[in-house]
Amino acid sequence: MTNKKLAVALLVSCVMLPGFSSAQTSRQADILERYTGSVSALGADAGTIKASPIPNPLAQPVAVPQAFSGAEPVSYSGTAVTLWYALGAQITDNGPWTNTPAFEAISDRVMAASKSRAYPARRAGQPSLFTDPGFVAEYEQATGARFTANNSARFLINGPASFEVKDALIRSAKKSLLVSSWAFYDDTTGYQAAQMLIAKKREGLDVKVMVDKKVKVGHGKKVVEMMKKAGIEVLEVQEGRANDIWHVKVMIADDQYAVAGGQNFGDVYSHKGGSILWRDTDVVFSGPAVLDAKRLLAGTWNAYARKNGFKTIDARNTAGLPYEGGSARVAVVMQNPPQSSPILVSIIKAMYAATRNINIENAYFVSLPVVTQAVLDARARGVEVNILTNSKESIDPEGVVIVEAMYKCLIPLAQAGANIHLYNGWRSPGDTLHSKFMTVDGEFADIGSYNLHPRGERYDTEVNVNILDRAAVAQLDAAFAKDLQKSRKVKSAADLDGKPTAMGSIANNFFYAQLDGAPQAAQNIIPMEE
Repeated sequence: MTNKKLAVALLVSCVMLPGFSSAQTSRQADILERYTGSVSALGADAGTIKASPIPNPLAQPVAVPQAFSGAEPVSYSGTAVTLWYALGAQITDNGPWTNTPAFEAISDRVMAASKSRAYPARRAGQPSLFTDPGFVAEYEQATGARFTANNSARFLINGPASFEVKDALIRSAKKSLLVSSWAFYDDTTGYQAAQMLIAKKREGLDVKVMVDKKVKVGHGKKVVEMMKKAGIEVLEVQEGRANDIWHVKVMIADDQYAVAGGQNFGDVYSHKGGSILWRDTDVVFSGPAVLDAKRLLAGTWNAYARKNGFKTIDARNTAGLPYEGGSARVAVVMQNPPQSSPILVSIIKAMYAATRNINIENAYFVSLPVVTQAVLDARARGVEVNILTNSKESIDPEGVVIVEAMYKCLIPLAQAGANIHLYNGWRSPGDTLHSKFMTVDGEFADIGSYNLHPRGERYDTEVNVNILDRAAVAQLDAAFAKDLQKSRKVKSAADLDGKPTAMGSIANNFFYAQLDGAPQAAQNIIPMEE
Protein backbone atom coordinates (compact mmCIF):
# COMPACT_ATOMS: atom_id res chain seq x y z
CA MET A 1 0.00 0.00 0.00
CA THR A 2 1.39 3.39 -0.97
CA ASN A 3 1.83 6.15 1.57
CA LYS A 4 -0.77 8.22 -0.30
CA LYS A 5 -3.37 5.47 -0.11
CA LEU A 6 -2.58 4.87 3.53
CA ALA A 7 -3.00 8.55 4.34
CA VAL A 8 -6.38 8.57 2.60
CA ALA A 9 -7.44 5.49 4.56
CA LEU A 10 -6.42 7.05 7.86
CA LEU A 11 -8.14 10.34 7.06
CA VAL A 12 -11.39 8.75 5.94
CA SER A 13 -11.40 6.38 8.91
CA CYS A 14 -10.87 9.15 11.45
CA VAL A 15 -13.56 11.32 9.87
CA MET A 16 -16.09 8.50 9.63
CA LEU A 17 -15.51 6.81 12.98
CA PRO A 18 -17.89 9.00 15.03
CA GLY A 19 -20.65 8.54 12.47
CA PHE A 20 -19.93 4.83 12.29
CA SER A 21 -20.23 4.48 16.05
CA SER A 22 -23.47 6.48 16.01
CA ALA A 23 -24.80 4.21 13.29
CA GLN A 24 -23.96 1.20 15.44
CA THR A 25 -25.99 2.60 18.34
CA SER A 26 -28.95 3.39 16.09
CA ARG A 27 -28.78 -0.04 14.53
CA GLN A 28 -28.75 -1.71 17.92
CA ALA A 29 -31.79 0.32 19.02
CA ASP A 30 -33.61 -0.77 15.88
CA ILE A 31 -32.70 -4.39 16.59
CA LEU A 32 -33.99 -4.18 20.14
CA GLU A 33 -37.25 -2.65 18.96
CA ARG A 34 -37.85 -5.40 16.41
CA TYR A 35 -36.64 -8.27 18.54
CA THR A 36 -39.46 -10.30 20.06
CA GLY A 37 -37.80 -13.66 20.72
CA SER A 38 -36.72 -15.23 23.97
CA VAL A 39 -34.10 -17.71 25.10
CA SER A 40 -36.57 -20.58 24.73
CA ALA A 41 -37.15 -19.63 21.11
CA LEU A 42 -33.48 -20.18 20.30
CA GLY A 43 -33.86 -23.95 20.36
CA ALA A 44 -35.11 -25.01 23.76
CA ASP A 45 -33.66 -28.48 23.53
CA ALA A 46 -30.16 -27.06 22.98
CA GLY A 47 -30.19 -25.58 26.46
CA THR A 48 -30.71 -28.99 28.03
CA ILE A 49 -27.37 -30.38 26.89
CA LYS A 50 -25.38 -30.87 30.09
CA ALA A 51 -22.16 -32.43 31.31
CA SER A 52 -24.08 -34.55 33.78
CA PRO A 53 -21.15 -35.79 35.90
CA ILE A 54 -20.11 -32.21 36.67
CA PRO A 55 -21.17 -31.32 40.22
CA ASN A 56 -23.70 -28.51 40.15
CA PRO A 57 -24.16 -27.22 43.70
CA LEU A 58 -27.35 -25.29 44.24
CA ALA A 59 -26.70 -21.60 44.61
CA GLN A 60 -28.70 -18.41 44.57
CA PRO A 61 -27.93 -16.28 41.51
CA VAL A 62 -25.50 -13.49 42.23
CA ALA A 63 -27.39 -10.23 42.69
CA VAL A 64 -26.33 -7.73 40.04
CA PRO A 65 -26.05 -3.99 40.81
CA GLN A 66 -27.93 -1.58 38.57
CA ALA A 67 -24.67 -0.41 37.00
CA PHE A 68 -24.15 -3.90 35.54
CA SER A 69 -27.74 -4.99 34.94
CA GLY A 70 -28.26 -3.43 31.53
CA ALA A 71 -26.78 -4.56 28.24
CA GLU A 72 -23.28 -3.23 27.67
CA PRO A 73 -23.75 -0.35 25.22
CA VAL A 74 -22.16 -0.26 21.80
CA SER A 75 -18.78 1.16 22.69
CA TYR A 76 -17.32 4.15 20.85
CA SER A 77 -14.01 3.46 22.56
CA GLY A 78 -14.20 -0.23 21.71
CA THR A 79 -14.79 0.55 18.05
CA ALA A 80 -12.00 3.11 18.09
CA VAL A 81 -9.57 0.65 19.70
CA THR A 82 -10.44 -2.07 17.18
CA LEU A 83 -10.00 0.26 14.21
CA TRP A 84 -6.85 1.83 15.63
CA TYR A 85 -5.04 -1.49 16.00
CA ALA A 86 -6.31 -2.76 12.65
CA LEU A 87 -4.87 0.33 10.98
CA GLY A 88 -1.70 0.03 13.03
CA ALA A 89 -1.24 -3.54 11.90
CA GLN A 90 -1.68 -2.54 8.28
CA ILE A 91 0.86 0.28 8.62
CA THR A 92 3.39 -1.95 10.35
CA ASP A 93 3.07 -4.79 7.89
CA ASN A 94 3.45 -2.62 4.81
CA GLY A 95 6.74 -1.05 5.87
CA PRO A 96 10.23 -2.21 4.88
CA TRP A 97 10.91 -3.29 8.47
CA THR A 98 8.18 -5.93 8.66
CA ASN A 99 8.86 -9.63 9.06
CA THR A 100 5.19 -10.56 8.72
CA PRO A 101 4.56 -12.91 5.78
CA ALA A 102 2.12 -11.88 3.08
CA PHE A 103 -1.23 -13.65 2.87
CA GLU A 104 -0.08 -15.44 -0.28
CA ALA A 105 3.06 -16.65 1.53
CA ILE A 106 0.96 -17.88 4.44
CA SER A 107 -1.27 -19.76 2.01
CA ASP A 108 1.71 -21.37 0.26
CA ARG A 109 3.20 -22.42 3.59
CA VAL A 110 -0.06 -23.90 4.85
CA MET A 111 -0.74 -25.72 1.58
CA ALA A 112 2.73 -27.26 1.64
CA ALA A 113 2.15 -28.52 5.18
CA SER A 114 -1.33 -29.82 4.33
CA LYS A 115 -0.63 -31.73 1.11
CA SER A 116 0.42 -35.35 1.44
CA ARG A 117 2.02 -37.75 -1.00
CA ALA A 118 1.75 -40.65 1.42
CA TYR A 119 -1.98 -40.00 1.94
CA PRO A 120 -3.25 -38.06 -1.10
CA ALA A 121 -6.76 -36.68 -1.16
CA ARG A 122 -9.38 -39.22 -2.19
CA ARG A 123 -12.38 -38.89 -4.44
CA ALA A 124 -15.85 -38.79 -2.93
CA GLY A 125 -17.25 -42.16 -1.92
CA GLN A 126 -13.99 -43.63 -0.65
CA PRO A 127 -13.25 -44.08 3.07
CA SER A 128 -12.43 -40.86 4.89
CA LEU A 129 -8.72 -40.38 5.49
CA PHE A 130 -9.54 -39.87 9.17
CA THR A 131 -10.27 -43.61 9.34
CA ASP A 132 -6.63 -44.34 8.44
CA PRO A 133 -4.30 -44.43 11.50
CA GLY A 134 -1.35 -43.52 9.30
CA PHE A 135 -3.03 -40.34 8.14
CA VAL A 136 -3.99 -39.42 11.70
CA ALA A 137 -0.34 -39.77 12.74
CA GLU A 138 0.73 -37.57 9.83
CA TYR A 139 -1.98 -35.07 10.79
CA GLU A 140 -0.58 -34.86 14.32
CA GLN A 141 2.90 -34.20 12.97
CA ALA A 142 1.68 -31.48 10.60
CA THR A 143 -0.32 -29.66 13.27
CA GLY A 144 2.12 -30.20 16.13
CA ALA A 145 -0.67 -31.44 18.39
CA ARG A 146 -1.14 -35.06 19.37
CA PHE A 147 -4.51 -36.71 19.92
CA THR A 148 -4.93 -38.16 23.40
CA ALA A 149 -7.42 -40.97 23.91
CA ASN A 150 -9.99 -41.60 26.65
CA ASN A 151 -11.48 -38.11 26.76
CA SER A 152 -15.13 -37.16 27.06
CA ALA A 153 -16.28 -34.40 24.72
CA ARG A 154 -19.71 -32.76 24.62
CA PHE A 155 -20.63 -29.74 22.57
CA LEU A 156 -22.46 -26.92 24.33
CA ILE A 157 -24.91 -25.52 21.84
CA ASN A 158 -25.55 -21.86 22.56
CA GLY A 159 -24.94 -19.65 25.57
CA PRO A 160 -27.39 -21.06 28.14
CA ALA A 161 -25.94 -24.55 27.78
CA SER A 162 -22.35 -23.32 27.93
CA PHE A 163 -22.76 -21.01 30.90
CA GLU A 164 -24.72 -23.61 32.83
CA VAL A 165 -21.59 -25.76 32.62
CA LYS A 166 -19.13 -22.91 33.22
CA ASP A 167 -21.02 -21.66 36.27
CA ALA A 168 -21.25 -25.19 37.66
CA LEU A 169 -17.53 -25.73 37.18
CA ILE A 170 -16.70 -22.48 38.97
CA ARG A 171 -19.06 -23.14 41.88
CA SER A 172 -17.87 -26.74 42.35
CA ALA A 173 -14.12 -26.07 41.97
CA LYS A 174 -12.03 -27.23 44.93
CA LYS A 175 -8.46 -26.42 43.90
CA SER A 176 -7.93 -24.12 40.93
CA LEU A 177 -9.55 -22.10 38.17
CA LEU A 178 -7.67 -20.87 35.10
CA VAL A 179 -9.82 -18.65 32.88
CA SER A 180 -8.77 -17.09 29.58
CA SER A 181 -11.10 -14.81 27.63
CA TRP A 182 -10.85 -12.09 25.01
CA ALA A 183 -12.93 -9.99 27.39
CA PHE A 184 -15.13 -9.90 30.48
CA TYR A 185 -18.01 -7.53 29.77
CA ASP A 186 -19.34 -4.94 32.22
CA ASP A 187 -22.77 -6.56 32.28
CA THR A 188 -24.73 -9.22 34.18
CA THR A 189 -22.62 -12.12 32.92
CA GLY A 190 -19.29 -10.42 33.48
CA TYR A 191 -20.27 -9.25 36.95
CA GLN A 192 -21.65 -12.63 38.06
CA ALA A 193 -18.60 -14.48 36.75
CA ALA A 194 -16.29 -12.05 38.55
CA GLN A 195 -18.19 -12.44 41.81
CA MET A 196 -18.09 -16.25 41.60
CA LEU A 197 -14.35 -16.17 40.91
CA ILE A 198 -13.80 -13.73 43.78
CA ALA A 199 -15.75 -16.04 46.10
CA LYS A 200 -13.49 -18.93 45.10
CA LYS A 201 -10.41 -16.81 45.67
CA ARG A 202 -11.65 -16.07 49.20
CA GLU A 203 -12.09 -19.81 49.77
CA GLY A 204 -8.37 -20.18 49.11
CA LEU A 205 -8.42 -21.52 45.56
CA ASP A 206 -5.75 -20.64 43.02
CA VAL A 207 -7.67 -18.35 40.63
CA LYS A 208 -5.99 -16.95 37.54
CA VAL A 209 -7.55 -14.89 34.74
CA MET A 210 -6.14 -13.93 31.33
CA VAL A 211 -7.60 -11.16 29.12
CA ASP A 212 -6.36 -9.02 26.27
CA LYS A 213 -4.94 -5.74 27.56
CA LYS A 214 -6.11 -3.64 24.62
CA VAL A 215 -9.63 -5.02 24.48
CA LYS A 216 -10.16 -4.22 28.16
CA VAL A 217 -10.26 -0.55 27.21
CA GLY A 218 -13.55 -1.12 25.38
CA HIS A 219 -15.02 -4.09 27.26
CA GLY A 220 -15.03 -5.04 30.94
CA LYS A 221 -12.76 -2.46 32.50
CA LYS A 222 -14.84 -2.28 35.71
CA VAL A 223 -15.18 -6.04 36.05
CA VAL A 224 -11.47 -6.66 35.51
CA GLU A 225 -10.49 -4.04 38.08
CA MET A 226 -12.95 -5.59 40.52
CA MET A 227 -11.23 -8.97 40.23
CA LYS A 228 -7.77 -7.45 40.59
CA LYS A 229 -8.75 -5.55 43.74
CA ALA A 230 -10.06 -8.80 45.24
CA GLY A 231 -6.62 -10.39 44.88
CA ILE A 232 -7.19 -12.43 41.74
CA GLU A 233 -4.13 -12.60 39.51
CA VAL A 234 -5.32 -11.05 36.24
CA LEU A 235 -2.83 -11.15 33.38
CA GLU A 236 -3.59 -8.46 30.83
CA VAL A 237 -1.85 -10.00 27.85
CA GLN A 238 0.15 -7.65 25.64
CA GLU A 239 2.19 -9.63 23.16
CA GLY A 240 5.41 -8.57 21.49
CA ARG A 241 3.72 -7.13 18.40
CA ALA A 242 1.67 -4.13 19.46
CA ASN A 243 -1.26 -4.96 17.18
CA ASP A 244 -1.73 -8.61 18.14
CA ILE A 245 -4.83 -9.70 20.04
CA TRP A 246 -5.16 -12.38 22.75
CA HIS A 247 -8.34 -14.08 21.51
CA VAL A 248 -8.14 -17.32 23.53
CA LYS A 249 -11.37 -18.53 25.19
CA VAL A 250 -10.54 -21.48 27.49
CA MET A 251 -11.55 -22.26 31.07
CA ILE A 252 -9.94 -25.05 33.13
CA ALA A 253 -11.37 -26.20 36.47
CA ASP A 254 -9.36 -28.30 38.94
CA ASP A 255 -7.27 -29.65 36.02
CA GLN A 256 -10.17 -32.02 35.35
CA TYR A 257 -12.48 -30.16 32.97
CA ALA A 258 -11.87 -27.66 30.19
CA VAL A 259 -14.31 -25.55 28.20
CA ALA A 260 -13.21 -24.02 24.89
CA GLY A 261 -14.92 -22.28 22.01
CA GLY A 262 -16.02 -18.86 20.89
CA GLN A 263 -17.76 -17.39 23.92
CA ASN A 264 -16.56 -14.54 26.11
CA PHE A 265 -18.06 -13.60 29.47
CA GLY A 266 -20.85 -11.31 28.30
CA ASP A 267 -24.62 -11.24 28.00
CA VAL A 268 -24.72 -11.55 24.21
CA TYR A 269 -23.05 -14.95 24.66
CA SER A 270 -24.72 -16.27 27.85
CA HIS A 271 -28.21 -14.78 27.24
CA LYS A 272 -28.38 -13.88 30.94
CA GLY A 273 -29.30 -10.28 30.21
CA GLY A 274 -30.16 -7.93 27.41
CA SER A 275 -32.12 -8.78 24.28
CA ILE A 276 -29.38 -9.37 21.70
CA LEU A 277 -28.63 -13.07 21.99
CA TRP A 278 -25.84 -14.45 19.84
CA ARG A 279 -25.61 -18.01 18.50
CA ASP A 280 -22.35 -19.62 19.65
CA THR A 281 -20.82 -23.01 20.45
CA ASP A 282 -18.37 -24.33 23.03
CA VAL A 283 -17.09 -27.78 23.94
CA VAL A 284 -16.49 -29.21 27.41
CA PHE A 285 -13.97 -32.03 27.64
CA SER A 286 -12.44 -34.10 30.40
CA GLY A 287 -9.45 -36.39 30.18
CA PRO A 288 -5.74 -36.23 29.34
CA ALA A 289 -6.35 -33.41 26.83
CA VAL A 290 -7.11 -31.03 29.73
CA LEU A 291 -3.43 -31.13 30.65
CA ASP A 292 -2.53 -30.23 27.06
CA ALA A 293 -4.79 -27.18 27.28
CA LYS A 294 -3.25 -26.19 30.60
CA ARG A 295 0.27 -26.46 29.19
CA LEU A 296 -0.59 -24.12 26.33
CA LEU A 297 -2.02 -21.45 28.63
CA ALA A 298 0.85 -21.94 31.07
CA GLY A 299 3.35 -21.17 28.34
CA THR A 300 1.97 -17.65 27.96
CA TRP A 301 1.23 -17.12 31.66
CA ASN A 302 4.67 -18.17 32.83
CA ALA A 303 6.37 -15.95 30.24
CA TYR A 304 4.78 -12.90 31.90
CA ALA A 305 4.47 -14.11 35.49
CA ARG A 306 7.71 -12.83 36.98
CA LYS A 307 7.36 -9.36 35.46
CA ASN A 308 3.87 -9.07 36.96
CA GLY A 309 4.74 -10.59 40.32
CA PHE A 310 2.48 -13.60 39.71
CA LYS A 311 3.00 -17.23 40.65
CA THR A 312 3.84 -19.51 37.75
CA ILE A 313 1.59 -22.36 36.65
CA ASP A 314 2.80 -25.89 37.29
CA ALA A 315 1.76 -27.79 34.17
CA ARG A 316 3.51 -31.05 34.95
CA ASN A 317 1.77 -34.38 34.50
CA THR A 318 -1.51 -34.62 36.40
CA ALA A 319 -2.03 -38.33 35.76
CA GLY A 320 -4.30 -39.99 38.28
CA LEU A 321 -6.85 -37.19 38.51
CA PRO A 322 -10.44 -38.49 38.39
CA TYR A 323 -11.18 -37.48 34.83
CA GLU A 324 -14.61 -38.22 33.46
CA GLY A 325 -13.06 -39.98 30.46
CA GLY A 326 -14.74 -41.25 27.33
CA SER A 327 -14.28 -42.36 23.73
CA ALA A 328 -13.04 -39.12 22.18
CA ARG A 329 -9.54 -38.50 20.89
CA VAL A 330 -8.78 -34.83 21.49
CA ALA A 331 -5.93 -32.55 20.38
CA VAL A 332 -5.59 -28.94 21.57
CA VAL A 333 -3.93 -26.50 19.15
CA MET A 334 -2.63 -23.00 19.88
CA GLN A 335 -1.67 -20.54 17.16
CA ASN A 336 0.38 -17.41 17.84
CA PRO A 337 1.07 -15.50 14.58
CA PRO A 338 2.79 -14.72 12.38
CA GLN A 339 5.45 -17.36 11.67
CA SER A 340 3.40 -20.56 12.02
CA SER A 341 -0.20 -21.57 11.35
CA PRO A 342 -1.01 -24.84 13.16
CA ILE A 343 -4.75 -24.12 13.45
CA LEU A 344 -5.11 -23.20 9.79
CA VAL A 345 -3.05 -26.27 8.85
CA SER A 346 -5.35 -28.44 10.95
CA ILE A 347 -8.38 -27.00 9.13
CA ILE A 348 -6.95 -27.25 5.60
CA LYS A 349 -5.45 -30.72 6.05
CA ALA A 350 -8.79 -31.91 7.43
CA MET A 351 -10.54 -30.56 4.34
CA TYR A 352 -8.21 -32.60 2.14
CA ALA A 353 -9.10 -35.68 4.21
CA ALA A 354 -12.77 -35.37 3.31
CA THR A 355 -14.47 -37.88 1.03
CA ARG A 356 -18.11 -37.20 1.90
CA ASN A 357 -18.85 -33.77 3.32
CA ILE A 358 -17.38 -30.69 4.95
CA ASN A 359 -19.58 -28.52 7.17
CA ILE A 360 -18.18 -25.10 8.07
CA GLU A 361 -19.90 -22.72 10.49
CA ASN A 362 -17.87 -19.56 10.97
CA ALA A 363 -18.97 -16.07 11.92
CA TYR A 364 -16.60 -14.07 9.72
CA PHE A 365 -15.77 -16.06 6.59
CA VAL A 366 -13.22 -14.05 4.61
CA SER A 367 -11.14 -16.76 3.01
CA LEU A 368 -7.41 -16.66 2.47
CA PRO A 369 -6.31 -18.12 -0.88
CA VAL A 370 -5.54 -21.48 0.73
CA VAL A 371 -9.10 -21.77 2.10
CA THR A 372 -10.61 -20.94 -1.27
CA GLN A 373 -8.33 -23.48 -2.93
CA ALA A 374 -9.20 -26.23 -0.45
CA VAL A 375 -12.92 -25.72 -1.06
CA LEU A 376 -12.49 -25.76 -4.84
CA ASP A 377 -10.39 -28.91 -4.63
CA ALA A 378 -12.98 -30.60 -2.43
CA ARG A 379 -15.68 -29.82 -4.97
CA ALA A 380 -13.45 -31.16 -7.76
CA ARG A 381 -13.27 -34.47 -5.86
CA GLY A 382 -17.06 -34.56 -5.54
CA VAL A 383 -17.12 -33.72 -1.82
CA GLU A 384 -20.17 -31.85 -0.56
CA VAL A 385 -19.20 -28.52 1.02
CA ASN A 386 -21.64 -26.61 3.21
CA ILE A 387 -20.72 -23.16 4.55
CA LEU A 388 -22.77 -21.11 7.01
CA THR A 389 -21.75 -17.57 7.86
CA ASN A 390 -23.36 -14.26 8.75
CA SER A 391 -25.51 -12.26 6.40
CA LYS A 392 -25.33 -8.48 6.19
CA GLU A 393 -28.46 -8.46 8.38
CA SER A 394 -27.12 -10.74 11.10
CA ILE A 395 -23.50 -9.66 11.48
CA ASP A 396 -22.67 -7.65 14.60
CA PRO A 397 -22.22 -3.86 14.23
CA GLU A 398 -18.42 -3.98 14.44
CA GLY A 399 -18.38 -6.62 11.69
CA VAL A 400 -20.49 -4.73 9.14
CA VAL A 401 -17.38 -3.33 7.45
CA ILE A 402 -16.21 -6.78 6.33
CA VAL A 403 -19.47 -7.95 4.72
CA GLU A 404 -18.33 -6.78 1.27
CA ALA A 405 -15.17 -8.88 1.56
CA MET A 406 -17.11 -11.87 2.94
CA TYR A 407 -19.59 -11.88 0.08
CA LYS A 408 -16.85 -11.37 -2.50
CA CYS A 409 -14.89 -14.44 -1.43
CA LEU A 410 -18.03 -16.62 -1.30
CA ILE A 411 -18.91 -16.08 -4.97
CA PRO A 412 -16.30 -18.46 -6.51
CA LEU A 413 -17.15 -21.08 -3.89
CA ALA A 414 -20.83 -20.93 -4.78
CA GLN A 415 -19.95 -21.10 -8.48
CA ALA A 416 -17.97 -24.29 -7.77
CA GLY A 417 -21.05 -25.90 -6.24
CA ALA A 418 -20.45 -25.27 -2.54
CA ASN A 419 -23.69 -24.76 -0.62
CA ILE A 420 -23.50 -21.26 0.87
CA HIS A 421 -25.96 -20.33 3.61
CA LEU A 422 -26.36 -16.88 5.16
CA TYR A 423 -27.65 -16.64 8.70
CA ASN A 424 -30.99 -14.85 8.99
CA GLY A 425 -30.12 -13.31 12.33
CA TRP A 426 -32.50 -10.56 13.33
CA ARG A 427 -35.11 -11.76 10.89
CA SER A 428 -35.59 -14.70 13.27
CA PRO A 429 -34.52 -15.40 16.87
CA GLY A 430 -30.80 -15.88 17.28
CA ASP A 431 -29.15 -12.59 16.31
CA THR A 432 -25.49 -12.73 15.26
CA LEU A 433 -23.85 -16.04 14.45
CA HIS A 434 -20.60 -16.14 16.43
CA SER A 435 -19.90 -19.88 16.24
CA LYS A 436 -16.63 -21.23 14.80
CA PHE A 437 -16.48 -24.94 13.97
CA MET A 438 -16.02 -27.44 11.16
CA THR A 439 -16.86 -31.13 10.78
CA VAL A 440 -15.56 -33.62 8.22
CA ASP A 441 -17.21 -36.89 7.13
CA GLY A 442 -18.91 -37.39 10.50
CA GLU A 443 -15.48 -38.38 11.85
CA PHE A 444 -13.73 -35.14 12.80
CA ALA A 445 -14.58 -31.79 14.39
CA ASP A 446 -12.59 -28.60 14.87
CA ILE A 447 -13.93 -25.94 17.25
CA GLY A 448 -12.52 -22.92 19.01
CA SER A 449 -11.97 -19.19 18.86
CA TYR A 450 -10.32 -19.04 15.41
CA ASN A 451 -12.09 -16.85 12.86
CA LEU A 452 -11.66 -17.77 9.22
CA HIS A 453 -10.55 -14.32 8.18
CA PRO A 454 -7.16 -12.68 7.53
CA ARG A 455 -6.90 -10.86 10.86
CA GLY A 456 -7.57 -14.11 12.75
CA GLU A 457 -4.72 -15.74 10.85
CA ARG A 458 -2.20 -12.92 10.91
CA TYR A 459 -2.62 -11.23 14.30
CA ASP A 460 -4.83 -13.15 16.76
CA THR A 461 -3.61 -15.76 19.23
CA GLU A 462 -6.15 -18.59 19.25
CA VAL A 463 -6.86 -22.02 20.71
CA ASN A 464 -8.89 -24.64 18.84
CA VAL A 465 -9.76 -28.21 19.76
CA ASN A 466 -9.65 -31.09 17.25
CA ILE A 467 -11.86 -34.08 18.06
CA LEU A 468 -12.14 -37.58 16.60
CA ASP A 469 -15.34 -39.16 17.92
CA ARG A 470 -18.34 -40.09 15.81
CA ALA A 471 -20.89 -39.64 18.60
CA ALA A 472 -19.66 -36.15 19.47
CA VAL A 473 -19.36 -35.11 15.82
CA ALA A 474 -22.93 -36.30 15.20
CA GLN A 475 -24.09 -33.88 17.90
CA LEU A 476 -22.32 -31.00 16.18
CA ASP A 477 -23.65 -31.97 12.74
CA ALA A 478 -27.17 -31.98 14.20
CA ALA A 479 -26.62 -28.47 15.56
CA PHE A 480 -25.33 -27.39 12.15
CA ALA A 481 -28.45 -28.77 10.45
CA LYS A 482 -30.61 -26.87 12.91
CA ASP A 483 -28.71 -23.64 12.24
CA LEU A 484 -29.29 -24.09 8.51
CA GLN A 485 -33.02 -23.89 9.22
CA LYS A 486 -32.41 -20.31 10.40
CA SER A 487 -30.51 -19.38 7.27
CA ARG A 488 -31.15 -18.76 3.60
CA LYS A 489 -29.29 -20.54 0.83
CA VAL A 490 -27.45 -18.50 -1.78
CA LYS A 491 -29.05 -19.20 -5.14
CA SER A 492 -27.29 -16.67 -7.35
CA ALA A 493 -24.55 -14.06 -7.34
CA ALA A 494 -27.24 -11.45 -6.70
CA ASP A 495 -27.67 -12.96 -3.23
CA LEU A 496 -24.07 -11.96 -2.54
CA ASP A 497 -24.40 -8.32 -3.48
CA GLY A 498 -22.60 -6.55 -0.66
CA LYS A 499 -23.71 -3.08 -1.85
CA PRO A 500 -20.36 -1.36 -1.20
CA THR A 501 -20.12 1.21 1.56
CA ALA A 502 -17.33 3.69 2.24
CA MET A 503 -16.06 1.80 5.30
CA GLY A 504 -16.53 -1.54 3.58
CA SER A 505 -14.52 -0.39 0.58
CA ILE A 506 -11.68 0.73 2.85
CA ALA A 507 -11.66 -2.67 4.53
CA ASN A 508 -11.83 -4.48 1.20
CA ASN A 509 -9.17 -2.41 -0.57
CA PHE A 510 -6.64 -2.04 2.22
CA PHE A 511 -7.11 -5.15 4.36
CA TYR A 512 -8.40 -7.88 2.02
CA ALA A 513 -6.56 -7.19 -1.21
CA GLN A 514 -5.48 -10.85 -1.35
CA LEU A 515 -9.00 -11.74 -2.49
CA ASP A 516 -8.23 -10.29 -5.91
CA GLY A 517 -5.95 -13.22 -6.76
CA ALA A 518 -7.59 -15.87 -8.90
CA PRO A 519 -7.39 -19.44 -7.51
CA GLN A 520 -5.53 -22.06 -9.46
CA ALA A 521 -7.28 -24.82 -11.35
CA ALA A 522 -8.39 -27.30 -8.74
CA GLN A 523 -7.23 -30.39 -10.58
CA ASN A 524 -3.65 -29.15 -10.70
CA ILE A 525 -3.16 -28.72 -6.96
CA ILE A 526 -2.78 -32.20 -5.51
CA PRO A 527 -2.51 -35.81 -6.68
CA MET A 528 -5.72 -37.78 -6.30
CA GLU A 529 -6.33 -41.49 -5.90
CA GLU A 530 -8.33 -43.08 -8.68
